[in-house]
Parts: sequence; C-alpha cells; structure tokens
Amino acid sequence: MNTRFHVPTKVFGSRRSRDDRPEGDAVNSPPTPSQPAALLGSDPILVDPMLNDSPGKSSSYLIPGTRVALVDPGPANAAPKVLEALKARGIRVDLILLSHIHPNAAAGAGVIARQYPKAEIAAPAGVTGLLADPTELVSDLKKLHGEEVCSIFGMPTPIPGDRIRALADGDRIDLGDRVIEVISTPGHTADHMAFLDPATSSLFCGDALGVQLPGSRVVRPSTPPWDFSFEDSLNSIDRLSEVEASNVYLDHFGAARPGPEEIFDRSADSLENWHESFLKKQAQTDSEEDLSRQFNACLEASLEPIAPAVRRDLEAVSPAWLNLRGLRIAQSQASGLSDAA
Repeated sequence: MNTRFHVPTKVFGSRRSRDDRPEGDAVNSPPTPSQPAALLGSDPILVDPMLNDSPGKSSSYLIPGTRVALVDPGPANAAPKVLEALKARGIRVDLILLSHIHPNAAAGAGVIARQYPKAEIAAPAGVTGLLADPTELVSDLKKLHGEEVCSIFGMPTPIPGDRIRALADGDRIDLGDRVIEVISTPGHTADHMAFLDPATSSLFCGDALGVQLPGSRVVRPSTPPWDFSFEDSLNSIDRLSEVEASNVYLDHFGAARPGPEEIFDRSADSLENWHESFLKKQAQTDSEEDLSRQFNACLEASLEPIAPAVRRDLEAVSPAWLNLRGLRIAQSQASGLSDAA
C-alpha cells in the first residue's frame, strides 16, 4: 500500500444555522487554547497557528469567497488554535482545501471539519481514502517518527467519505464569487496540488517549491521519504513558473520572497544543488550517519548561508535528516528501475 505520505452571502460575522452546529457534544470538542492563531491580511488571510508558540513556521490560508475556503489547515495539535482564531473573527469555513495530506499540512482537517459539519473537504484523488480511514497513514507516520509523532503533529481523525471531494488536474472549484483552479504538482509527494485564485492572482503552492522562512530568502527543498521524486519536483516547479500569478504563497511560510520573479528559479536551483551535493556525499560515504554528518557540514559551509536562528527554524520545520532520507530512497528506487531496464 502506498500511503502517499513520504505525511449566498459572505459568512464573515454571520450567525450559524442549526445545521451548522459542530458534530458531537461539547465534551468532545477540542480544548480552547490559551493563545489563538494569528490571522493576517485580508484576501487571502494568512493563518499562523504559532507552532510551539513561535510565529513564522507554518501557514494556512483563508480564501474569503462567498464560500470560504481554508487551504492546508495544518497539524492536528494546532487545530484548536486555528478554530479559536476563526471563532474570534466570526468566520465559518465552507471548504477545506488540501494540497497534500502530510501531517504538517492536513492532519488538522478532521478536527476542523468536525466543527464545521457542512464544510466539504477537497483533496488529491489518490489520497482521499486515507482521509476517510487514516489507520495506515498513522502507522507509516509512527514508523518514521516513532510514538513522538503524536506530540509533533497530533493524530489525523477520520472524515466521513461523503464529505470528501476528489480533485484532479484542471478541476475548478466554485466559491461563489470566484473559481479556484487546481494544478497537479507531483514531486514533494506523488499526490500534490497547487491552487490558483485568479480573482487575486494568488498561487497557493503547498510544499511544491520548498520551505522559505522569515529572516532569509534561502529556499530549502522539501524531499520527504517514500514517494518524493526529483524529476517530478523540477517539472512541477517549471509548470508553476508558467502560471501568471502576482502572488505566490508557501505552506512554510507566507508570501514567497522576493516574489514570483525569483522564487521559482531559487526553488529549482536549491533543489538541484541539494541533489548534486547529496549524490557526491553519498558516493564518498559508507553509512547514513557519515552521509548526514558530511551533508550537514556542506549545508553550513555553502548550500545555506543563513543565520543560526534561521537554521534552527528550518530544522524544526523541514529537518535535513528527513530530506536526506527522501533523497536516498528516491535515488535507490531510480537505480532499481534503471537496473531493471
């Protein structure tokens, strides 16, 4: 089994109808957090869940159409903060839009969906089954992260299948006053999509371009295990570069810097440099431990000229060991295919 993880009127301020009440009783509702997420901007609205009470590491996006869409709600353990912030602003979510189902992007979908029982959940067609029954996804997460995965991300909860919409490349999602265009972008994971909002010329890229955090314009590739593909990633970056968007948004974090004029080249160059360095270091070492040590030395010396604080944040969001493992598995699979041919 391939889990694909390799993890009417505008509703602002409106009252809920009886049918919009959360499923279940109050006892089963997520606890109210002490510090809600931050909501920034107006269209789109960036949602920062303040992971570990620290800003600038993860971002979701609210598209405030006549139907309000929440793009990549984030991990399950951040969902209570997101819900508190939405409640404080009187925002009702009508659609949860997932670029992919890795836990840092999508594990909170079930928690948030429960609080908005009329909301639809839309995700890449290849992984909708894992939203309805995340048992195998959770098992794979624990194999990678151990039992600590519960504290890192929280656990995804099942979503009723009749609420899930399977998305394919070229699909269009009607939000009433605008239509969102779906763009297939495999690479980071096989089932990954980006979303274009022509109304604001905004392109939501998920993790397709990598990670860029406050304090630096460096882009770190995101190459997690199982079904990362180097070639697919480059092809997806190239495809996104051809989309005429004035604003480019990343899951980690916010609007791309310095803007769409450079982010695609930065993303592709960074991925190619990481891959080239990985292949060189792999040829020089006999163990995963040595590979990790040499690659991290290369990161600090040349690949990522960044301040120590930014490096610590990058390691928290997209650790080098996880990306190295994804590169190694992808290379092993590519070599196996080549040998078989």
